[in-house]
Amino acid sequence: MLKATQPAFITCAQRDFAVSEKQLKIRMKSVNSIRKITKAMKMVSASKMKQDLRRLTDGKDYGVNAIDMIFKSDQFMQRKMPAEPADPTQVIVPISSDKGLCGAVNSTVVRTIKKMAKDLNRQKTLIFSIGMKGSQGMIRPFPDMMKYSISHVGTPYNYPTIMAMAVNITALSKDADKITVVYNEFKSAISYICRNMELMPQKRFLESMQFAKLYNQTLPDKNTSNPALYELYLTSNLWVAFLNNAASEQSARMNAMENASKNAKEILEKLTLQYNKGRQARITMELVEIISGASAL
Repeated sequence: MLKATQPAFITCAQRDFAVSEKQLKIRMKSVNSIRKITKAMKMVSASKMKQDLRRLTDGKDYGVNAIDMIFKSDQFMQRKMPAEPADPTQVIVPISSDKGLCGAVNSTVVRTIKKMAKDLNRQKTLIFSIGMKGSQGMIRPFPDMMKYSISHVGTPYNYPTIMAMAVNITALSKDADKITVVYNEFKSAISYICRNMELMPQKRFLESMQFAKLYNQTLPDKNTSNPALYELYLTSNLWVAFLNNAASEQSARMNAMENASKNAKEILEKLTLQYNKGRQARITMELVEIISGASAL
């Protein structure tokens, strides 16, 4: 009776081992494919990050240097700036990406907006969201504040596109007292920090120009020159913020893909070990079957 049941038991065990090995092979193939994809994405992100860093270096030189020189001049600082109201009306411009797989770049911006919202008057605050991922994270908690959303801007960013956004922000903030741009500032290939950059709306900017002797002396036609200067001021600040955010996005994606590749490698090693153990157990079982059959003769 024992000899009759033993071959059936061994056959079932062999079938289980065969199924297990097949499943492991399929899973190993899937993990290896994912690892190849993440390694390729890491290389692409590293290349794009280098390009964005070059653009950021050049953009900083262009950025807001001319306007900052005016704002920090003695003639301007000696004058009294227009005071900001205690409960200001403001426009918040969060900058995020259209694509994911870039770590906490987008979630950091959303969390920053949520922290800011605790101290804001929601009736006097508008959100002009740039980037699909940030808009998706803010549309549910801030449906009353989300007025405009722009996505699929396209990278690398170009100055005319940023200028067009600046025109829209200028129109939206015509009655506002403050503009706050929330973006990720690039620090290094492995780090970035979320920044809140406060800018003046056009109304306060033109009021500020009335106190600057330098502008009154060199640009007598205030009605035509100062609005153009404000467009330069706002566009240049947005330009630097966009370049910083783009470099931060690519560095975060590069690090995320590197971590994903390492995790895939570790999983593949564990699966390979498990596969080899199962294969060895199957071979051992076959040897036991052969020896048992030879002993029965």
